[in-house]
Amino acid sequence: MTTNRSILVDNATLSGVERLTGESQTLNLNYIDNDILCFEKLITAILFSDSLIGVDDYKERYRSDRLKRFDYINFLNLDPDTYSAISKDAADYARSTIFSFDGSKPTGDVVSFFEALRIDPQLRWDVFVSSEYLTMSLLVKDTRDAQYERAIDSVLRNENANADAVHGGKKFPPNVSVNGHSDISDIKDLVQAFKSDNPQYAGTSSWSALQRVIFSYGWAAERSYLYNAVAEKHSADAFLAPLRDAFCEGCCRLESRSQVNSLLEALKSKSQSTLAKIVDASGKAKFAVKLPFFTAYLISICDNPKQCIDHALQLRSSREFRDCRTILHNLGHLSGQDRYAETNRILQLLEQSCNSLMKKYGVSTENGSPVSLSLGLSGISVGTSIKLDKLFAYYRNKPFSRLFRNIAQDMLNVERLGGLHDKLCSSIRKHKDATYLRVATTPIFMEHKENEYGRPAKL
Repeated sequence: MTTNRSILVDNATLSGVERLTGESQTLNLNYIDNDILCFEKLITAILFSDSLIGVDDYKERYRSDRLKRFDYINFLNLDPDTYSAISKDAADYARSTIFSFDGSKPTGDVVSFFEALRIDPQLRWDVFVSSEYLTMSLLVKDTRDAQYERAIDSVLRNENANADAVHGGKKFPPNVSVNGHSDISDIKDLVQAFKSDNPQYAGTSSWSALQRVIFSYGWAAERSYLYNAVAEKHSADAFLAPLRDAFCEGCCRLESRSQVNSLLEALKSKSQSTLAKIVDASGKAKFAVKLPFFTAYLISICDNPKQCIDHALQLRSSREFRDCRTILHNLGHLSGQDRYAETNRILQLLEQSCNSLMKKYGVSTENGSPVSLSLGLSGISVGTSIKLDKLFAYYRNKPFSRLFRNIAQDMLNVERLGGLHDKLCSSIRKHKDATYLRVATTPIFMEHKENEYGRPAKL
């Protein structure tokens, strides 16, 4: 069966690829792990598509170079009225999200987002002599080993940079709420309340992730909605930047945390299975897929990232990738009859296909085998949670199939690249002022404690 499977890739992903391939200079060296994840997203988009599309909404000073560099992507010039309508819906969706605090810790829906990112933030006062600085700090086992947290911070920074580079990139931060303080509705109110409550207040810490986390949460919501809507209108799948996949996974966790956790954990084990699934009577399915980290395979046989892209464009015509595209195509175009049996049959074929890909393209390094996990959704009815249903509003009453990469697992894959990591980074051009930017971290044993250097920040 021939397919014409189209995949939409977002601009934030392409920005990461440009830094990794040396087309753009790298100023914050913590970006490198994020950029490798963006590169992997582009590679998998190439391998599992017959054609790639993008949205041509970059500002003019960036636009022409991007179109030339990615000449294998068809950038869509959307009708202004259509783009405006989708953008308005996306902004409304972002504004409907709520970033809640209870005491010093985030609570409510946003907790699922942090579970997907595998970070644990806390508001704290950093104390320097008689001055106290409001800080969102990340709780860690060892502050000397916070490479993962710095990498996640770079993912947040990438979202903020993307908002500055697109037309109409006005940020729509989520509503902010604090338990017991109904007068707080946004980040300005939040900071003002802490300022008024503490006579030693000296500002927000320069290492704090507070602004980045809240604005990135809203921007990830807005972009996730927008790109999924554009993809639906062009009969395409959306392969989004790492943080946006984490946002989508967080929405799935809101609906069924225990199911999502069990599916992902089942494939993290040493089991040889490449697929775990839960299919309900209506034919709706949640499933997790184990695939090779294709970047590891490609860089093992190529000299640099650009060669990897060229090889992936050739490799996509191989039978195993054509077969997998056919299976994924069928999963998104199921008829209404016998959906339970049909979904199970297609997922069984998908497992066989993924197992074949694992055997052929899996690469072992001295640190183990880099293996990616994707959370999948399939079914005419997207879900029951309000947040998930709104996110995929354009798919109501239509066949539906989506895959979201697990960012925490893929960050682990970067660590496992071993000697291949240097080869993958061989084209990076460091800015003359390149540095590793810091993010505030706190030992987890201090979560409920205070000392001369800081304490939990509560209103």
